[in-house]
Amino acid sequence: MKAIILAGGYAVRLLPLTKHIPKPLLPVAGKPVIDYIIDQLNQIPGIDKIVVSTNRYYENNFRYWLQGLSNQAVEIKVVCECTQNEKEKLGAVAALQYVMQSEALENEDLLVVAGDNIFEFSLLDFVNCYKKYHKTLLALCDFCDRDIDDLRRFGLGIIDEHQKLIGFQEKPRVPRSSLVATGCYLYPPDIQSFLLAYLRDKNNPDAPGYFIEWLYQRVDVYAYISKQTWYDIGSLESYDSVNEYYKNKLVK
Repeated sequence: MKAIILAGGYAVRLLPLTKHIPKPLLPVAGKPVIDYIIDQLNQIPGIDKIVVSTNRYYENNFRYWLQGLSNQAVEIKVVCECTQNEKEKLGAVAALQYVMQSEALENEDLLVVAGDNIFEFSLLDFVNCYKKYHKTLLALCDFCDRDIDDLRRFGLGIIDEHQKLIGFQEKPRVPRSSLVATGCYLYPPDIQSFLLAYLRDKNNPDAPGYFIEWLYQRVDVYAYISKQTWYDIGSLESYDSVNEYYKNKLVK
């Protein structure tokens, strides 16, 4: 199994913080966001390579970060798309396809994680759940205590009694679920053919939720459900919130 961390966005909503620092390298309680993900990936037997997908604008940031990692048992490689700004970016779905092709990952199980997420559910449990289905699996966080305006900001999964996806809404005006997509996905080896078809038909190359919305209508897609803490660092306000939360955890 290979892991891919998607870190190719330009995080314009977090300017000026991200003018010279990519969002996954912003510190949360003194530790880069991406390090929380790496810590979890290191606990998963069977992952033999981690690929960080970024862009030319932030390439040196990630290479400097990589040089500073110590005692890393699993190979980490930085792969860059040839873009320099928001208008040029490939988008998360197209970037995933780019990494798969450039790194020859066509025959691999892939654990794909958005690099701007912090979550407390176990990626090891997520992988173990995938082994039950060996079908595309996405991690959903139950936001049943959130109001409708909050839910409208996210991709929402709708599942049946077997945790099979039967609907998906990307930033809906009228939410039909409280199960929020967390930016964590597991894909079987045949996913590249679907990615190619999706992109060939000029579908949205950016938000991965649009790909999931397209995919579940063609193949079985399942969900891993968590009620543990998850933060999408999409704004200055959410960045402040996650910092406060983790600083308080350290104090305790």
